[in-house]
Amino acid sequence: MVLGLVLLLSGCGAKYTPLFVGGDVSKPVIGWRDCPRAKHDGVAEVGLYEWANESTADDPGELLWHIKATQDNLLKRISIGETPEGFTTLLPMTTRLRPGVTYALETNMTSDELVSGFVTFRPEQLAAGRVVFESGEEDSLKHYRSRDNEDFGCFAG
Repeated sequence: MVLGLVLLLSGCGAKYTPLFVGGDVSKPVIGWRDCPRAKHDGVAEVGLYEWANESTADDPGELLWHIKATQDNLLKRISIGETPEGFTTLLPMTTRLRPGVTYALETNMTSDELVSGFVTFRPEQLAAGRVVFESGEEDSLKHYRSRDNEDFGCFAG
């Protein structure tokens, strides 16, 4: 497995991982929910996998794209398939997202508190103004932003 074990806030009472996928299918974006109290909160590593029927979070399928930060980074939004400044491409994305296929995103974070995230999605779930989070759960961006931060492990104190 390229990225670390995917256990996020399991002991902290969080309902959801702060990781989400948004944007239109032609330009999908990985996002990490802003947690006001998290220090050094940013994406450090991303892997995109083609999820197979027998896949699990520990073995999410064929790795299609892999990037890793080469320096401390506080990015919370990254376009899928691109390599932002300060990142190295370990495996370039050579295919487009295909309808009907389930994909898995796994991230490691630079945060002192929020370590990793995992989400599965299908391209047909992507649309402007909508997000996919957790295990393929969908929501409007407006409603997603209005959800309680504690549901995502962002505790006040």
